[in-house]
Amino acid sequence: MKKTKIISIILAVALAVGGCSAFNGDKKEEKTSDTKKTYSEKIQLAIQKPSTISPITNTDESVLNVLNLVYDGLFELNKNYNAIPKLVKNSKMSSDGKQMDIVLKDAKWHDGNPVTADDVAFTVSSIRSNKTSPYNYMVQNISDVVVNGEKNLTIKFKNNAAFAKENLTFPIVSKVQLSGKDINNVDANKVGNGVYKIASYSDREGISLEVNKDYYGDIPKSAMNINVNIVPDEDTIVSTVEALESDMVKADSDNLSRFQNSRFDIKSYEGRDYDAVIINQSNLLLANANFRKAIVSAINRTAIIENGYMGHVHSVNIPINSKSKYYESSIKNMEYSTENAEKYMKEIKINKKGKIKETQVNATNKPNNKVNSSSGNNKTNSSNKPSSSGNSGGSSNNTGTSDNSGSDANQAPSGGDSGTQNSGGSNAGSSSGGESAGNGAGGEARILDSSEETRNTVYSTDEDKEEFEKIADENNDSVIATNLVRTTNNNKENANNQNNNAANNNQNSNNQNNNTTQNKNDAANKKTKKEENPYYTEKEIKTMINSITLKIIVNRENSERVKSANMISENLKAVGIKSEVVLLDSLGMQKSLANRSYDLAVTGWQISSIPNITEIMKAICPNDAGLNERLGKIQGATSEEDIKKIYADIEKYCIDNALFISIGVKDNYMIINKRLKTDLYMNDYDQYRGIEMVTPSK
Repeated sequence: MKKTKIISIILAVALAVGGCSAFNGDKKEEKTSDTKKTYSEKIQLAIQKPSTISPITNTDESVLNVLNLVYDGLFELNKNYNAIPKLVKNSKMSSDGKQMDIVLKDAKWHDGNPVTADDVAFTVSSIRSNKTSPYNYMVQNISDVVVNGEKNLTIKFKNNAAFAKENLTFPIVSKVQLSGKDINNVDANKVGNGVYKIASYSDREGISLEVNKDYYGDIPKSAMNINVNIVPDEDTIVSTVEALESDMVKADSDNLSRFQNSRFDIKSYEGRDYDAVIINQSNLLLANANFRKAIVSAINRTAIIENGYMGHVHSVNIPINSKSKYYESSIKNMEYSTENAEKYMKEIKINKKGKIKETQVNATNKPNNKVNSSSGNNKTNSSNKPSSSGNSGGSSNNTGTSDNSGSDANQAPSGGDSGTQNSGGSNAGSSSGGESAGNGAGGEARILDSSEETRNTVYSTDEDKEEFEKIADENNDSVIATNLVRTTNNNKENANNQNNNAANNNQNSNNQNNNTTQNKNDAANKKTKKEENPYYTEKEIKTMINSITLKIIVNRENSERVKSANMISENLKAVGIKSEVVLLDSLGMQKSLANRSYDLAVTGWQISSIPNITEIMKAICPNDAGLNERLGKIQGATSEEDIKKIYADIEKYCIDNALFISIGVKDNYMIINKRLKTDLYMNDYDQYRGIEMVTPSK
């Protein structure tokens, strides 16, 4: 009987195996059904293996997005990147902007203990003592946290803190759990205060998150638990979603094609990658506001956004999110108009002392680094170097890594090119091709004119005489040398005449008459000199513009920027301005931006969670006195209203003076498995924000 039972089991297994082999389609269907059944129980996410699950020392973005579900801060950024209360019940800023009184909500830690003012003070102290914390910069302006009771505290600031709320978005950790322990202790960091709590954690099994039913905020009864799988790297995270093993992932534009099918929803949202075209004002021609206005008027920003960026850009005039409470959207940018461009070209005034030279891009590049050399007329310019054709495409690389140049203390360059940060390209050295002539020994003395007025002043002392005779000797074949030598001889002759005058009164009288006549002639010469036009004529300006080719540099690896650079070149051609697009690798972009060896640069930065535009604006236009004066006012602001007024003034000033060409803030994308129904309102700092609202699709 026992033997018969064993044989029956073997036969049953054989039939099952045979059936599966014969009907592969059925097997697939069965697997899909099982998967769907498993998925309906939990939301599936994936992260890279964490080096820590401490919310204040973790630096991995994928881990951060999960920890944001476990820990809340005093404030949070909403979908428009505006700070709103989270753990804070109410707050009040002092009139001088140097302290904030806070009352906390009745929130609890996942172990049942209340969230207190002591926890806030402990968190600030812990972040300050951990220099590598990604939130360390947020607490640098905090001088003290005064605990006034279990739920009451006062945060004091060293300087005005107009961005206080944005700086208080870091996660709050438990003093009870972490006091006296290693900040990265795994067990101590399992207790949070957010909408989800950690039920279990292991490197092999991943993280199991359960809905926190004691959460102080509203949670729908339909909220789903979450399973977080741990995978080797970022690419694998994307692959798990494609393989239907995970439900959500942030994707770059070059990955979108992998998910454009019926299984996925692609939701776009405004990110924080900001692109603009910077104008190098060390080039004498580009230092002229009317020439810059001609360029800005000639460029069709709308077409660039629609075609270069496929419409996935939120147009702004300064580096800030379009829906930020600090952005004044009613201020209109300079309109696209070839007629206006031509009008501004006629109004250009440049002093004749200025020397206009063609910029040379001094970066080391691979062959075929120039494309689309665009001539504004049909005349041949022998000084222009031939432009080899190159691939204007290249793979899109919009991962948020900037052109690695910019400036930004917390505003990282985006896209791989800006000059030191960032935020992108600030720091410049001197431009290799855009400086005016007259450098070298003697400095501006070498540009002295030969007017009688100059001669009468340069010899005021014996030292002056020796200095200018020396210059003349060094430049004996120059106009300056000729005039200086002539002046020296005249002075010697005048000295002899004065001696003769002392000996002969009659001759002295004649000499006085001669001198009177000479003085009249000198006065007439001075008047003539003053009446001469000190500026180049419109015809001379046009000739100079026709004689040079503007260099537009761009990172060859960023297809959106490359397309935009080519469109800009074509726009300039339409108004008679020649240009060529120079494709550089990341290193070439860094060098050219740092040395300011370009005329226009299509580049970008990454906007910080603290919407202080100072660093990026200084990178875009480092030496404009009017802009720097306005940026300096930000530090002294004491309220949100102050910031709004200052930003509106900066926005208008940049437009009126055509300091740069703002493109806008690019979209990011969240891929979501259609088995889930969601209307997430995420931002780039909190990509799973509102995930508790997700429900299974019916």
